[in-house]
Amino acid sequence: MTDKITPYEHIKLTVEAQIPLVRAMEKELGREKAHALVREALDSRNRKISEARAEKEPMTIPKLEAEFASFGIGVEFDFNVLKRTEDEFHVDVHSCAYTRMMEELNARDLGPLLICNCDFALADGLGLELKREKTCMKGDGMCDFRFRKTAR
Repeated sequence: MTDKITPYEHIKLTVEAQIPLVRAMEKELGREKAHALVREALDSRNRKISEARAEKEPMTIPKLEAEFASFGIGVEFDFNVLKRTEDEFHVDVHSCAYTRMMEELNARDLGPLLICNCDFALADGLGLELKREKTCMKGDGMCDFRFRKTAR
């Protein structure tokens, strides 16, 4: 019997494996080319996973809100819900444990690539549009998530 790990623990295990691979790719291919390849691969994988999930059970705003909150289980993840309707969910994150995690792994510069920007393909696959201009990871002091259901 295994204990279920939290989303934070899952993401940490994943990025701990990805960081040395990305660093090796940066060294061999250059940062820009390496990051473009990683972004393409992660987006493809994440979109497929979320599309398969959405086929089984469409995403609703209440479900999105619950899942969003789950990313803070066991860690500091302070956020405020600004808007919640049948079709939209707007939330600002003010304290992000994922930024601190990437700092502790000496890879904050990879945080947008390996964590933050994955959100767009995941949302797309779930039938959501995500707009976000700010992230804690980039040093903006907050993340401004704006989700909207899209027609499928």
